[in-house]
Amino acid sequence: MLAKTEKGVYNVAKTIVIANQKGGVGKTTTAIEIAAALSLQKKRVLLIDLDQQGNLSRYVGADNRKASIYDALHGKVKIQNAIQRTEICDVITSSPELSKADREFVDADDVFLLADLIDFVKEEYDYIVLDNNPSRNVLLTMAYVAGQYVIVPSECDAGSLDGIAAINRDIVKLRDGRMSFSKARIIGLVLTKTERTVMHSVAGEELERIAELVGGDPFILNVKKSIVVSECKKVCQSLQQYAKWSAPAMDYRKIAEEIVRRTST
Repeated sequence: MLAKTEKGVYNVAKTIVIANQKGGVGKTTTAIEIAAALSLQKKRVLLIDLDQQGNLSRYVGADNRKASIYDALHGKVKIQNAIQRTEICDVITSSPELSKADREFVDADDVFLLADLIDFVKEEYDYIVLDNNPSRNVLLTMAYVAGQYVIVPSECDAGSLDGIAAINRDIVKLRDGRMSFSKARIIGLVLTKTERTVMHSVAGEELERIAELVGGDPFILNVKKSIVVSECKKVCQSLQQYAKWSAPAMDYRKIAEEIVRRTST
């Protein structure tokens, strides 16, 4: 059944790219929690794991023995047959074979493969969320081509913050270059694992400066640091299931609310 708005009009999914070219900043957690929080709002959500490490697939309790996004990109299975149902939302798993992507997807048109796959299921969902490897590779380019909105999680260190500027440069090249391959734009900056420290306060100010450089008035929101973020991964649950009233769970619900507000206009 196609996803509908309250007025009965058919939806076409909004595609959200979660990216930062630095590892360990909370990309996978952010992807899962945004999906879970959107699901709580009765949105139909599909998560796609594009990271060869497959952490997202594992944390949501998906079966890695079933067809993956790698299989779908190679045309071995239809994308519909790679979708798994989990307690959080629908998921397409990663595969270690994605490590070969830069060697296998070398034709110019290959950057459109993911977008073409999403076209087959975009009417079934309200949101499609793409989790990415921190590497600047062909899969990340595919995500930018397929995506409409980009959210960048970051910690307070300089490397994480510099990653935002690098992402923006890549998106601008794809979107505003001689040949336009993408319509993506950064709509949100998320400072993860925050505490009440001078360092995090300074990082927040730096994010505001970066937001001005990015343009388009992206939202800036924080996610508080808590041990429950690690605990919920061990039991393959989202924060919304494991500790719904914890500080980070509520922070992610606020982010999801802002995403809906920004993408509904």
